[in-house]
Amino acid sequence: MKDRIAKAVFWVGWSKGFVQFLSFLSTLYIARLLDPNDYGLMAMTGIWVGTLALLVEMGLGAAVIQFKNLDERELNMCFWGTLVTAIVGYLLLYAAAPAIADWFGVPLLCQVLRVVSLTLPLTAVRIVPDSLLRKALSLDKTSQAEIVSVGIALPVQVILATSGTGVWTLVTGMLLMAFIQSLLTFKFSSWRPGIRMGSLRLKAILGFSSAKFGGSICWAVYDQMDALVLGKCSGEGVLGLFSMAKQLALLPVHKISVVVNQLAFPVMAGLQDNVEQMRSVLLRQIRIVSCLTLPLCIGLALVAEDLVWVALTEKWLPLVPVLQVLCCTAVFRSLETLFPPVLIARYRASVLFRWTAALVLVMPFAFWAGAAWSGAMGVALVWALVYPAMMAWMVHKALAELSLSWSAIVAEVAPVFKATLAMAIVVVMFHSSVHVGDTMSHLLRLILAIGIGGLAYLGLMFWQGGRLVGEVMQLGRWVVGRV
Repeated sequence: MKDRIAKAVFWVGWSKGFVQFLSFLSTLYIARLLDPNDYGLMAMTGIWVGTLALLVEMGLGAAVIQFKNLDERELNMCFWGTLVTAIVGYLLLYAAAPAIADWFGVPLLCQVLRVVSLTLPLTAVRIVPDSLLRKALSLDKTSQAEIVSVGIALPVQVILATSGTGVWTLVTGMLLMAFIQSLLTFKFSSWRPGIRMGSLRLKAILGFSSAKFGGSICWAVYDQMDALVLGKCSGEGVLGLFSMAKQLALLPVHKISVVVNQLAFPVMAGLQDNVEQMRSVLLRQIRIVSCLTLPLCIGLALVAEDLVWVALTEKWLPLVPVLQVLCCTAVFRSLETLFPPVLIARYRASVLFRWTAALVLVMPFAFWAGAAWSGAMGVALVWALVYPAMMAWMVHKALAELSLSWSAIVAEVAPVFKATLAMAIVVVMFHSSVHVGDTMSHLLRLILAIGIGGLAYLGLMFWQGGRLVGEVMQLGRWVVGRV
């Protein structure tokens, strides 16, 4: 398993690094050309398409990874079930698009929603082959599919943005990536769907997938509810600013924690009967993820003004305070993603369902109160204050499953927190001594702040030593292809 994990880290590390570097640069370039309203339209669309995408999946992807020795009939059942549900979901959204556009008061949303909804069947066809590849830790294949899809779609988006196509730039890129990734995933997988369906374990599979599915749907509802509430209360312009701030703030979460989860789900599923090994893997994940995401999130909050001024231009400056608050939330969300794989591997998907159901009951009212009080900033503060308090229950359940205490988690994160605090102090002192005016001065301060803060963090981390340094160095060797 170590060799397979090392190979997976190599491919995921380089592919995600390459993909996210290109995505980040293209996002900044395209955002300079497009209007915040365009991103607000896509955020409104994502509320419905994102939620239905989880409805289509029905938790069956997780079931394919979790259950051992699934036969052809069981896989066929999962494939055709997701595809038929996706087609039905697309038809429902197509029919409901005019009413949704009228509710938001944005006529163009009808056309955009009808086109973007095509991603539902395009994504559904790859759920089973993609899950089989991940179950076998063949992440080199899934990474190659992602690299090619992004490598083709991003230049098309840049060309369209330069031509002045507005929101259709984002729509085209989304559809193109979904189509190419699904096509290549099928090509790389040795499995092909058939028509024979059935299973002696149908009740167990559906019981597991339904609990996972319920949790995923609840998660999608509360995660998209901020956009729904803010779009209704403040319009697509404010929502566009908020969605860009959220996208930037969650970069460390999506690019590091989510990548770790690609490994964590199949690894935890393979170790489901060995609690001691699961405990060891979880603690290592916490150490490594916190080491990477904590300084990145806090660092991004500290340099937010300079980054937005230089990369996105002055029209995006109102998002800076919102971005800084959301960066603090991202610290918690980067660690929160590590615990669901533990509960799922131990067949405790019902715990996740209850947790996300509680979030669905609480978060929408909190978002509405925050939006009514202070618009985008109010919604950001809800993420920063309410969400971590509710996250604690789920984490407690996962720790209890592995006989771990909160003090053990604090001990793992403490060295990283000390080094990040030192970095923050150094950067704040540097900012207070440097005054900026034009774009070049902002750029210079941004570069120097990143360099000084990075040196302070790395210096204190190496000075503290400990096994974390050795683990990060081992991870680095895996990334460069050395086991």
